[in-house]
Amino acid sequence: MSFDTPAVLLFWVPLGVLCYHWVLFPAFLWLWSRIRPRTYRNAIDPDSLGVSLVMAVYNEESIIADKVRNCLELDFPADKTEILIGSDGSTDRTEEIIRSFRDPRIRLLRFEPQAGKTAVQNRLLLEANGDVVLCTDADSMLTRDSLRLMLAHMRDPRVAVVNPRYVRVNREGSPAEGFYDRWESKVKELEGRLGAMVGCNAYANMIRKDQATPIPDDTILDDFVLGIRPFRSGMDAVSEPRAIVTTLAESESVEFARKTRISGGNLQALIRYFDLLSPTYGRKAWIYFSHKVLRMVVPFLLVLMFVGTALEARHLMFAVVLLLQVGTYATIPLVFSSEGRLRRLLIPQYYLLINIGLVVGYWRYLFRREKYWKKTPRTPDALVPAVDKESGKNEVAVAKARPR
Repeated sequence: MSFDTPAVLLFWVPLGVLCYHWVLFPAFLWLWSRIRPRTYRNAIDPDSLGVSLVMAVYNEESIIADKVRNCLELDFPADKTEILIGSDGSTDRTEEIIRSFRDPRIRLLRFEPQAGKTAVQNRLLLEANGDVVLCTDADSMLTRDSLRLMLAHMRDPRVAVVNPRYVRVNREGSPAEGFYDRWESKVKELEGRLGAMVGCNAYANMIRKDQATPIPDDTILDDFVLGIRPFRSGMDAVSEPRAIVTTLAESESVEFARKTRISGGNLQALIRYFDLLSPTYGRKAWIYFSHKVLRMVVPFLLVLMFVGTALEARHLMFAVVLLLQVGTYATIPLVFSSEGRLRRLLIPQYYLLINIGLVVGYWRYLFRREKYWKKTPRTPDALVPAVDKESGKNEVAVAKARPR
């Protein structure tokens, strides 16, 4: 084992940072949440609140009927609910299908020319009449009691954001994403116990209406920005793990494209909201740094570790580690062609692939500034997530998608 300066700076320090991010940070969150969890003030009756479900869509004819039915079946009084759907210049049967429901809770607004998800969502937020807004995606389904479970947190006026737990299904999806999802969900739950959850998911994100003011139309990660802005005014973001939203786990190639877009959005958010790292934000700054910022620098830590092992390859341990790294990088292409159980053996390769995607996302944001509707292509013949309608409990069922 070497403690030469190059080894310390280029291998052990990056390895220590990675261990802190993936292991020690969640452990500290768990300990803090046990010793000093946030307390709630019962100042508002959740049943008195009106809810606006907001959804921006573009060419979703294959799943929009399921999504609308899912929204209509949520357990909450109809007279306190409205469903605002903004069609961003859809050219298929999306709008026709929405109109076919003829439910007074549904308001369909068409926007032209096409402006992108964030721009449409901004306009819907201005139209919303509810006390709270639930921003959601067309390809995600909520369990029947999720709305009430999330609203229960709004009894405390200090809570501005509530996120459900997301579950991604699809036997054809990337198995590696399942490991990451479990880690991410647990970390968000622990952060929520401290009132400082970062990284809201776009599948379903509840926000107090007075905090859901429009954000810049070119925002890439609208869910993330809407979730962290309340920190500036001293309000909290929490999670409700009993509320479940289901969506799809996609193939490795689709997930790579999604991670690339997300990484560009994270860089955009860091540049625009860099002040959130200020010590004046206390635990929220620490959590933002440990959860999001460190995740963004992981690709560069991996490069440093590779260089460090190459420089120290004269030592047996580093020579072995270097060979393992070379072998893992060289077999990354297998991620796209492997099937069956072999895919589970390629989790290290997938991890490296995704970190390459992060760098690609940074490059595209800094130098290409692509303008597009933020919808990652879905895997053909994937599964559409659905909810067990008979029990109404937090159970997940799946059904075959209709032909696209």
